[in-house]
Amino acid sequence: MKVKVIMIPFRKLQVISMGDTIGEAIQQIDTHNMLSLPVVEGRRFVGVLSKQHIYETYFKEYEGSKEEYQACKVDMLMKTKIEGISENTPIEEAAAMFIQTKFRFIPVVDEDGILLGIVTQQAIFKEYQKLFGFSYHTFTIYSFDCKGILARIAELIAKAGGNIKNIVLINTETLGLQEVFFRVETDDFPSVVKMLQKKGFDIRFPDKE
Repeated sequence: MKVKVIMIPFRKLQVISMGDTIGEAIQQIDTHNMLSLPVVEGRRFVGVLSKQHIYETYFKEYEGSKEEYQACKVDMLMKTKIEGISENTPIEEAAAMFIQTKFRFIPVVDEDGILLGIVTQQAIFKEYQKLFGFSYHTFTIYSFDCKGILARIAELIAKAGGNIKNIVLINTETLGLQEVFFRVETDDFPSVVKMLQKKGFDIRFPDKE
């Protein structure tokens, strides 16, 4: 799936410009209950201004009055080293970017830097929620060799009366260790777990880790 399917389009965004004041930015952030805002020059994306950075700078660094601080321009505080993505970027790549950064959203831009919209963490999480769901039992198995292992696990789950709904294989980048996530439909989940453990599989439960 591409991010254009889940992004918030520009027409629905609250944005500020570099020439706006910090006071105007705070008012917009508070009015719309936001944590950060895209900064634009016309329609071109130029940076991000976060509520946290505004207050941290004021209380930890700024030596003037509150009025003077609020009169400062947005370009004094905005962060500009924000990597944009195209609307055809897979959501998996966007999810990886969120893991590597502390940003609340990722700007979606065209080849000229024009802001088309943003992708939020919440939008990404909702898509993964659709994938994994909440109506099935989930567990994880770690293995150094998945050749033949998946077939063996599937056979054991079926024997215990289970039906696999999803399998996600993740390379942990640790000496070839693979993390295999299972989502299983069954009326007797303890029997499925017992069957796998009896055959030597180490079962982990994500909600207990």
